[in-house]
Amino acid sequence: MKLNEIRTFVAVAEAQSVQEAAHRLGLTQSAVSRLIQRLEAELGVALFDRQTKPLALTRDGEMALAHAHRVLKATDELSDAFAGAAQPQGLLRLGVAHVLTAIAAHHPLDRLRAAFPGLTVRLHSDWSTPLVEQVRNGTLDGALVLTHDAQTPPDDLDAVCISREPVRVVASSELAGQRDWTLPAMNAVGWVLQPDGCQYRTAMGRAMAQHGPALNVTVEGFDQSLLLSLVARGVGFGLAPLRLIAPTLHAAQVRPLETPDFALTVAVWLLRGRFTGRIGPVFDVLEDSLLDLLPPAAEVPLPLPCHSAAE
Repeated sequence: MKLNEIRTFVAVAEAQSVQEAAHRLGLTQSAVSRLIQRLEAELGVALFDRQTKPLALTRDGEMALAHAHRVLKATDELSDAFAGAAQPQGLLRLGVAHVLTAIAAHHPLDRLRAAFPGLTVRLHSDWSTPLVEQVRNGTLDGALVLTHDAQTPPDDLDAVCISREPVRVVASSELAGQRDWTLPAMNAVGWVLQPDGCQYRTAMGRAMAQHGPALNVTVEGFDQSLLLSLVARGVGFGLAPLRLIAPTLHAAQVRPLETPDFALTVAVWLLRGRFTGRIGPVFDVLEDSLLDLLPPAAEVPLPLPCHSAAE
């Protein structure tokens, strides 16, 4: 059963004439008749009562016409979905590194929803390394990830570096104002960090190893907003890139501290899958909105020496 047979059947049914249908389709009458005969042979029924004028559908023909309209409608919708001017729609599977969820769910998400109302965004939060692999194997359409400043994503992925961000030690205003803090003194109070696997934690662990004591983590969790709220309450010291935590509720309640013996810069990357297809324009809008939030590198402090492994 071919689409041209179905289209010809619908044309004859609407025109109630083989001659008129042939004129509309730009075919000969004999070609139209052959297409109708082929369809009838495939279905095993007569679609028209050829004894009437104008040509009338049989009972089976009326049923077939209803199905034919649905088939052609579905075919047209499939073509429209891939038309050049078609708006991206459907499901966008976007991975986001834990620390970047506040940024991704802020203005970038609002921009996407406004630009593509037919789009459903599914956010998946994880460490950067598994997110990269999920983009590579097609589980995700793209991802917003972090690497240390010296590392780049795999060459087989379309990756854009959005910004480079220095990671700072942060504390509550009360703790920050008590004294000139050293890393060992901070460690004695304790750290509020993400679990093992976070490159911030790995970098601070290496920095503390130079002073002797093991890293003293008092509270750990994945949620950056929760960690910042604990830091703001004075539960312990935290680590964060200041611009990346700016949209969070407690960002204004913590203060950065000078720590000459700790230095870490991370890079923010937007990754696209290899086969984004018609959803590609979504990533263009996402990239623009991220660059608006995180201005060019000229406005960011120069990268500091990196002591961490990638996530």
